Amino acid sequence: MKRFGLTIGAIVAMATIVLSFGVNANAAGSAKDQITAIENKAAAATTTDEAMKYFDDNIVLYDAFPGLQYKGAAAVRAHTDEFFSNATDIKDEITDLDVVTDGKLGMAHSIQHFTWKDKAGKPQEATLRVTDVYHKVNGEWKIFHSHVSAPVDPKTGQGLMNLKS
Repeated sequence: MKRFGLTIGAIVAMATIVLSFGVNANAAGSAKDQITAIENKAAAATTTDEAMKYFDDNIVLYDAFPGLQYKGAAAVRAHTDEFFSNATDIKDEITDLDVVTDGKLGMAHSIQHFTWKDKAGKPQEATLRVTDVYHKVNGEWKIFHSHVSAPVDPKTGQGLMNLKS
């Protein structure tokens, strides 16, 4: 059970990282279009290096599973490596994406449905809420805060990993 929790935690971290992979901020389009493109292209990340590309060095990740927080690129990288070493056939469907920006700061929030196979080949899935906060660093959008969560049933204290609405 502990291993399952670690795997789920790593998957949630990957979810957050998947959201951060994307396009160069110098690409054509508004800031909102650029952040939207990053969020949508992020689903294609298949390695930690790809996933980390658009995180600020001082990223803070609040994951839906332990630890309480991951501060800095090294901590997020280690958490992401754990995910990629325990999952295959990762797919991400982003829904309800909303992006707000003033050109200097940006925020994207969405619902994401993830499917993957664990090390034993067993199919897994989770539907999560993801919020990424962006700022510009040397002309590129970078995520400096990411928050991934799942609703919790107050009666049981258990995360509800696959609510549809």
